[in-house]
Amino acid sequence: MFSPNRKKPTPNTEPKPVSREIKRRMWATVALTFILIIIWFGCIAYGDATHNSGIVYAVMFAYSLVFAVTLVGYLIYNRAFVNKDVTVDMLPDEWSDEKKQAFVEGNRIRAEKSRWMVAIIIPFAIVFMIEAVYLFLWDGYLANFFKG
Repeated sequence: MFSPNRKKPTPNTEPKPVSREIKRRMWATVALTFILIIIWFGCIAYGDATHNSGIVYAVMFAYSLVFAVTLVGYLIYNRAFVNKDVTVDMLPDEWSDEKKQAFVEGNRIRAEKSRWMVAIIIPFAIVFMIEAVYLFLWDGYLANFFKG
């Protein structure tokens, strides 16, 4: 809808202190990432040990489904971030000041309400990246260097 002006960061700004809420979210995301990695590789190891690939496919399907649904839901809910960083000055002149302020405030509220989805999206993305590195780098090339 609108293309916001991109602002370049000023070089001499001091970083804001990290709040307890942000630290709590970060540690929750890290914990969820480790739990998902343990489940992922545990199910793969169990499937290999028992020659039962059904559990591997079930976990792969469940992880992919949760990741895809959450990611698409996040993008749809935030309107694909088309209106990110839009200010009141960028909105059409035909709109009233109340409508402009409600539009900008709605974008901010929507971004805050959807933060919990990011805490789900990031761990699943990390699991898939680790699996890709394992499949394409470790199994293909690096494992040969460490064989005796």
